[in-house]
Amino acid sequence: MADLTIRGLPDELHQQLKQLADAHHRSVNRETIVLIERAMAGDLNEKPRLSATEVIAKAQHFASLPVLDGRSADELIGYDVDGLPR
Repeated sequence: MADLTIRGLPDELHQQLKQLADAHHRSVNRETIVLIERAMAGDLNEKPRLSATEVIAKAQHFASLPVLDGRSADELIGYDVDGLPR
């Protein structure tokens, strides 16, 4: 395997790369390799899939948010006599 050195990487870009790596539970080196692989494959616009841990963390966060509207789903949507949303 070859090594690659990047000189003159702006601090802001390095910080973004570190944050992205942390979010994906990867090292900065591994995150860089993944980004290069995706760029070479032409799918940089594809959003990375969330890991199970990330999905659980998001679900826990959303579940902890306060309920700001006490109405039931039936009251919010409003169903007709046939059970269809109005």
